[in-house]
Amino acid sequence: MDNHPELESEGRYIKAAYEQVRKLRGSLSSNLQEMYYQEKGGTHQARAERDIVVNSTLERLNHLDFGELALCFGRIDHEVGPMSNGDRFYLGRIAVADDLMEPLVVDWRAPVAEPFYRATALNPMGLTLRRHFQLDGENLVSIEDEPLAGGSDTGNDLVGPGALYSAIDKARSGQMGDIVATIQGEQDRIIRSPLSGVLVVQGGPGTGKTAVALHRAAYLLYTHRSRLDSQRVLVIAPNPVFLKYIERVLPSLGESGVELTTIARMVEVKRELRIAGEEEATVKADRRMVRLIEKAVLDRQRPLGSPIEINIGSVSVFITKELSATAVRRAKRRPGTHNERVRIVETFLAKELATDYIKKSEYYSSLDIDEKEESAPAPPLELDEEDVDQVAEIAGEIRSDPVFIKAVGRIWPRLAPEDLLDDLYSHTALTKLAARDILSGDEISILNRTYIHGYLSDADLPLLDEALVYLGPYHKRQTLPARYGHIVVDEAQELSYMQSRMIGRRTLSSSVTLVGDLAQSTAPYSVGSWAEIVEPIAISIREWRYEQLSINYRTPSEILEVANRLYDPEAMGLMPTRAIRSTGVDPVIINCDRDVTQCVIDAIVVMVEELKIGLIGVVIPNHSECDESIIYRSVENVLHEFVDVKVDVRRFDQSKGLEFDGVIVVNPSRLVTSNRTKKAAFFTAVTRATKRLSIIVESDEVQTLDSWGIDQ
Repeated sequence: MDNHPELESEGRYIKAAYEQVRKLRGSLSSNLQEMYYQEKGGTHQARAERDIVVNSTLERLNHLDFGELALCFGRIDHEVGPMSNGDRFYLGRIAVADDLMEPLVVDWRAPVAEPFYRATALNPMGLTLRRHFQLDGENLVSIEDEPLAGGSDTGNDLVGPGALYSAIDKARSGQMGDIVATIQGEQDRIIRSPLSGVLVVQGGPGTGKTAVALHRAAYLLYTHRSRLDSQRVLVIAPNPVFLKYIERVLPSLGESGVELTTIARMVEVKRELRIAGEEEATVKADRRMVRLIEKAVLDRQRPLGSPIEINIGSVSVFITKELSATAVRRAKRRPGTHNERVRIVETFLAKELATDYIKKSEYYSSLDIDEKEESAPAPPLELDEEDVDQVAEIAGEIRSDPVFIKAVGRIWPRLAPEDLLDDLYSHTALTKLAARDILSGDEISILNRTYIHGYLSDADLPLLDEALVYLGPYHKRQTLPARYGHIVVDEAQELSYMQSRMIGRRTLSSSVTLVGDLAQSTAPYSVGSWAEIVEPIAISIREWRYEQLSINYRTPSEILEVANRLYDPEAMGLMPTRAIRSTGVDPVIINCDRDVTQCVIDAIVVMVEELKIGLIGVVIPNHSECDESIIYRSVENVLHEFVDVKVDVRRFDQSKGLEFDGVIVVNPSRLVTSNRTKKAAFFTAVTRATKRLSIIVESDEVQTLDSWGIDQ
């Protein structure tokens, strides 16, 4: 327990704030219970209004539910002056008022809270004191003061270093926590950046990119509530594992209305997806696929090569090449998606055939049997006004004729995006036609030979999304993608051009936050340039802002030194990051000359005994032969002894963005198959660690690691 002289009085103040929260919860719960017991009848308007009140009450109750997290974490004292009366504000994750509606706790997102995160000794922003609280439940256990009035530069640009280091040193749980109590100045500047336009946040490992992005989403919802409540906010994670890792952060900040998804979940697809190989993924990620998809759709809008006969009773009518060409020209001149314009083709052809039928019927009815058999085709006749209704009736019958339906399907087929890609990949002639002057012969071959009947790949998802734009909904229940007032994308350095287009068409006004690290680009198609990633998203390429994070809070200096041998940030035009802590423990390189699974098990046992508490991540190659089930079973006994340690074995792709107390990287040169991103993958893997790092290397990898500057 701290011996700060104001510990007791500050503790009483914070408990009073908690009591107000309990009173408000009780009042809301009571109101909710009364509404549930009310008569269910009444007018439709009355029921609708009651539902609105119930939903609003439930939302407020969710807002007040932050579990064991601290309600209040700091205080700022203003100096007495022309603009201030020496005001004092307590800051927390939500706003709390007393019975007279005087503020007890101010929401961290309010403008008045900004100096808590930004003020320095050289620029105190009108503050005399910044105070940090550490709570155990509702009990205040520690106070850290930072006097700011008349201060001098100490060379330490960290805000609340005691609270910050305490948070960093906590054992990892496998779930990301919020950083609301320890947000640093450069992070706060980004969080409070304006809503409009595209904001790119470049940050090395451990700089808090993800936390900044999520807190930014919460800040924007608070600041632009009237707009974003209706327009909504979307957060896109790289994979389901990462989605689960971050899912608690926004609710802990009082925001439960943000939608969370992944790139894969943004596309409605009923096929089983396979994982695309490097060649296939690279071709399908290329910007040229925009032209190819457009061309593939246009190629399906084509006149007949030969006439098709349709029998109506004893009369034959024909969809000729010329008639089908006219139908195609008419449909192409009309606005709308491909599937919407199927009706134009159907309507035109059915009407023309019905008219032709009536003309022939009237002509043939005037001839005797012998004349009909020897007769030439009926000459053109003018229709009477009385025939118009008959044309409509007969046209309706023609539209249900199976031969007619099949003919329209040849001229202008109704297509789902999956159908378009299936046909494109499975018919070499269609592939060559669509890709002419767009892809090379080798690239066309890749599209054909990687196709498996009944399957599409994960690399096809952006192409399905692109195709939907041209095709439009296939049926009435299908809708175009929803659009959002703001979108946050994590691990954005991995976006392909085609994936960026997916995001761009889901924004209402190109209001997007992209966070990532170009040095951690490990996809085979990675572009290595923020400008190329932003281009398909921003309304204008000038409408984007660029911020860099420079402080590495997670990675100890000993591990960061190894990581920086793999990449020189400055050579990539990036700001180098600075580690603020060290552990005194160097990374361990283990030369494995036996079964690699057994080497992993031995390394886990050693690390468990060293850490004694926390989370160990074992990062294995995407195509590893390591048996994960054997690893878990083999370390079960040691984990029974050290119950506060957990082990999590992850394929490399499922480890990105996560963090662990200790990391064991297995076969570092084989984490991914793409030669151009192997170093980036190793760099990414080693920087998942906050305390310990072990690297397991087999003999055939030694030469590769030597060339990367990693000593054995």
